[in-house]
Amino acid sequence: MKKILRFIPVIVMILGLVILPLKGRAMDFGDFSGDSDFGGGWDSGGSDWDSGGWDNDSGYSYGGGGGSGSADGSALIFIIFIGALIVYGIVKANKTTSNFGNQSPSTNYQRQEPLRPVDSYLTKDPDFSPSEFREKLSNLYVRFQNEWQRKDISSLRPYLTDAMFAQMDRQLDNYRRSCQTNYVERIAVLGVDLLGWKEENGYDVMVARLNTRIVDYVKDDRTGRIIRGSNTREKFMTYEWSLIRTAGVMTRHSSGTTSQTCPYCGANVDINQSAVCEYCGSVLHTDTFDWAVSNIKGISQRTV
Repeated sequence: MKKILRFIPVIVMILGLVILPLKGRAMDFGDFSGDSDFGGGWDSGGSDWDSGGWDNDSGYSYGGGGGSGSADGSALIFIIFIGALIVYGIVKANKTTSNFGNQSPSTNYQRQEPLRPVDSYLTKDPDFSPSEFREKLSNLYVRFQNEWQRKDISSLRPYLTDAMFAQMDRQLDNYRRSCQTNYVERIAVLGVDLLGWKEENGYDVMVARLNTRIVDYVKDDRTGRIIRGSNTREKFMTYEWSLIRTAGVMTRHSSGTTSQTCPYCGANVDINQSAVCEYCGSVLHTDTFDWAVSNIKGISQRTV
């Protein structure tokens, strides 16, 4: 029994992590900012950037309408159930340890490849410009927030992997169905740092940290009433972005766009401006399209 009591703080912490997403509704592009400041981080998008996209709803989704009493009751039952499973698991683990306590720990784990310095990427792509890349990310951040507020991110498809786009659109659909709008205003990108790069699964991966400032709140479209957040308080946000492109693709010094012939109608389309053919309406994809955001991690939030 004493062994179980030692794990009570851990159980409380885990239950707290379950309860917090149910109580706090996050906002901004991808639903990272929220009512409470934080200094940790969570992922949106995951490490999977397969062009096939996601077929399930395993990713978290914040936002949507207000919950009802029955929903809160169901959540409480779910939390109690999770707590019971944790206690059962601890008891079972203690029994297993008593029988096999001298077994060595497993060494079958996947090590995370360390990032290489950004300067070393120039040996692979001599035309890659870190300063231009940082400027591009700064502009993308502002555009992401503006399109999120419009509740239509279709124009962002070329800048997101299929999996990332699908998850963001699912989260945004909560606002559409609930007749709510997440307003993101007074946007300022305070700094963009490139942390490094690596090669993974046939892709080059560039990791960047963005420091920004926003004013973030949600209105009910029917009443115009602010239901979450504040239209006066500023939030200082820190994110970590992972961007990928097919290994071997080189930086092109042109208009910053990629032209592709539409396979359906034969028209030349600038897919940096749209992922939809303006002539026949077909959705276009290319494996060699520049960089695409595959993952966004919220690092910290400070509200003033």
